[in-house]
Amino acid sequence: MMSPSIQMPSLANGPKTNLFMPISHVYDPIHTSNDSAFDSGIFAFLEATNGDDYPNSIPLSPLVMGIPWPSKFPGCRQCKHWETAERMTKELLYAIYQNYKQAPQDDGKLPIDLQKTSTDKRSLKEKELVATAVKSTAYMFPEASPVRAGMIAQSMLLIFLHDDVVEESPVDAGFTITDAIMAPWIGTQDESAQHPLQGFLKAVIDEEPILGKNLLDGAFAWIKHTKGYQSIPPSVFDSLRNYLDYRAVDIGRELLLAQAAFACNAHLSEPEMKVFDKLIGLYSDHISLTNDLYSFDKEYSDHCRTGAVLINAVDVVRKIHRVSESIAKQLVRESILEMETEFSEEFKRLKLSRELSEGQQRFVEALALCLVGHIFYSATSGRYGGASAAR
Repeated sequence: MMSPSIQMPSLANGPKTNLFMPISHVYDPIHTSNDSAFDSGIFAFLEATNGDDYPNSIPLSPLVMGIPWPSKFPGCRQCKHWETAERMTKELLYAIYQNYKQAPQDDGKLPIDLQKTSTDKRSLKEKELVATAVKSTAYMFPEASPVRAGMIAQSMLLIFLHDDVVEESPVDAGFTITDAIMAPWIGTQDESAQHPLQGFLKAVIDEEPILGKNLLDGAFAWIKHTKGYQSIPPSVFDSLRNYLDYRAVDIGRELLLAQAAFACNAHLSEPEMKVFDKLIGLYSDHISLTNDLYSFDKEYSDHCRTGAVLINAVDVVRKIHRVSESIAKQLVRESILEMETEFSEEFKRLKLSRELSEGQQRFVEALALCLVGHIFYSATSGRYGGASAAR
């Protein structure tokens, strides 16, 4: 359900208008009234206006702004450096085009709309991809520095380029533009055959060797996973839990965790990460269900139109419980709210334990920021709501 209006955040709440990223879409897949909310207390950092503590971001109050906010969390944050991220994302897309024009036969596949001769169609797709990459980064990883925000947005662009091709044709997994760019990194090409755009990979490593490597490893893990799409039998998921265990990989959990660590510069050992196992599980499930709820209409439409693979919790719940689409959506949203309660309890336990290192403190907040930012991104993404959600 579209909101009738959107208000700019009040200056009294911190953000300056020149730092605020314009909102072009508002989307709510199923209206839900939610009167319960967490006490600000432990989640005060979501609304903090102290620039010294959170120098790279500004707080957003969705309800004040007129954004549908069916969540128990008080709000989210937005990265100040979205314009830098936008510029760097456009630069990478332009470089991909230039290289593709020179040797299309040697390069990976682009989404169909980017291959169109129609300038209008191509332009619309370009804007959607750039906006999706930048908005997801700015809302989900708000504390990233200018350079790291740009690099995360570039990695998001590569993910969405790959995703669009594979959704249209699962057999093309392994042959996309993203596969071609990543090939030198994963060792499927020798030194002499490296892709001209490998400079992107090198820049990420140069920025932070360990965290940068983890980010690229996470991207590769997800890309590799997509090669199995064409072999998924339609009845493989006999429970929501069974589906979510699969979806943890499908949503790109390893990549999202690596992006969060890269954004907040958290160097954590395996034992330090082990502490977060339960929280990460809840985080992953929340991201998966939120993504599925907001993307279902688009994915179902694509499935009916092109036969694209439909891997979505709404469809799983609909089939398991033999209910209508709208009831399935409502059940998914109820599951999301239950997960928020569990996430809040585990987050509070960890924060009050006084056993977390400084890096762990940054990382656990980064997970919460990513989770709430993903809700805001989903509610304002043109990728999901489409033209009907445009303002």
